[in-house]
Amino acid sequence: MSTRPDLRPVAKSFKSTQTETLLLLSVLAAVCLAIASAVRMAAIPYQLDYGEGLMVEGALSIRHSQPLYPNPFDFPVVLHEYGPVAYAAVASVLPGGDASFPQGRLLMLACSIALSLLLSSILWRETGSWRIGLSFGLLLLTLPAFRLWLYVTRADLIGVALCLVGVALYLWKPQLWYCNIPFFALAIFSKYTLIAAPMAVFAHLILNRQPKRGLGFAVTLGTVCTLTFAALQAATGRWFAFHMFLTHSGPYSVRRFLVAGTLVWASAPVVTLLALWYAARQFRARRWTFPAIYIFMSFLTAFTAGKLGANTNHFLEWMVAACMCAGLAYSAIPSEYPSKLLPVTLLLSVSVVAGAIVQSLQPPSGLAECGEAYQYVKNSRSNTILAENLGPLLAARKAILVSDPFAYFQMVRNGWPDRKLEELVKQRFFGLIVVETEPSQMKLGGSEIWPEPIVDAMNQNYRAAARFSCRGAAVMLEPISANHDQADAPERAALIRAKPADADASAHR
Repeated sequence: MSTRPDLRPVAKSFKSTQTETLLLLSVLAAVCLAIASAVRMAAIPYQLDYGEGLMVEGALSIRHSQPLYPNPFDFPVVLHEYGPVAYAAVASVLPGGDASFPQGRLLMLACSIALSLLLSSILWRETGSWRIGLSFGLLLLTLPAFRLWLYVTRADLIGVALCLVGVALYLWKPQLWYCNIPFFALAIFSKYTLIAAPMAVFAHLILNRQPKRGLGFAVTLGTVCTLTFAALQAATGRWFAFHMFLTHSGPYSVRRFLVAGTLVWASAPVVTLLALWYAARQFRARRWTFPAIYIFMSFLTAFTAGKLGANTNHFLEWMVAACMCAGLAYSAIPSEYPSKLLPVTLLLSVSVVAGAIVQSLQPPSGLAECGEAYQYVKNSRSNTILAENLGPLLAARKAILVSDPFAYFQMVRNGWPDRKLEELVKQRFFGLIVVETEPSQMKLGGSEIWPEPIVDAMNQNYRAAARFSCRGAAVMLEPISANHDQADAPERAALIRAKPADADASAHR
């Protein structure tokens, strides 16, 4: 019998460490590309996403001490579909109370980085490997569907970051389950669909035979949310519930949910497969671990992506849970399937880096003439402007007459008894209407925002005075009976194109 020591466990450990290091370096390279790209996008002074204008407008309402949830039947029409926590967070970073998109986007990026570091800490504690923890925590920032929201001012990332604080407190100190309740409540009052994490905590306690704690958690969180809701109802003249629950009147589509889900799952196939493998093994063995329950609950809440106007942001919690489960699955491979560790690592590393490079090389589209479009709105003598893109109005400090055109017109389409805007368009009340496409094209192809009667009224009473390559603000409609001659409009538009609004505008053409 040989007396030489058995070095195989040491060699195996060394090999595992090498592959983990390779994965970590690949993820770090991809993260650097993702953050650099997000910072460049964040600096663009124009609205990039429809929801950005809604968030900044709501944040300005708080900064200027205006009602956040007023009577929606009044004019101007004010609709705010998110909770006050999200608007307050964005309001806290607006410079001097003025409208600005870059500051809100940097807040989203900060929330994303905090989210990934929290996830890294959770995985480090669960796997015992800081390399795996950091790899799969930071991996979240590189997921193609997640990267779309790194630099967009929305309520989602604020709420998801608060959710993960609650999750971390629960996993680190399960006996102090009540400490996470304030964070879950804040998340719910950022966006009320962010309930996957508290649902997972409740299910985890019940399935692991801790019914008293589970019921105590549910009752306490329910009481906090009910009292907060009642207080907001009283403070807003009972309009808070209307803004939260009756402004989403668009039709639901399972196909829309499947399209968004397929985009999320197929854009990160290795992470998706690892996460599902981990969850399936846990459920098959009747091991009710929190990550497996969390990914299931986040899948259920992601069904909200089927509503009209929804996007992959409804899968943000699922992506967080998927990275958590994928990290745990990866940590099990060396002991159970050691020959698979290197192929999985190489496949994951190559896909992460390649995806980050491809996404970073894609330039922003539809912004070439936003500087001119915004200047056109600013130069307009009218203070009665109707716009589907709030960005130009916010930048020009013009009055917002309809804070959420999409939500408002969806309610009108679905029977809301309010025709005031249709009548105002017919009366040529608005000195300028800012739209994405011309009314004649809307009549042919339809529009998700403008109902057919409004389109007909615009087509009959307004004409295109200027056109720009700018998403959400491509066509400027002015009343047919405007004081200036129609022939002068192309000349004025040409002058605006020839003279950029400012240095920032010229930098982002």
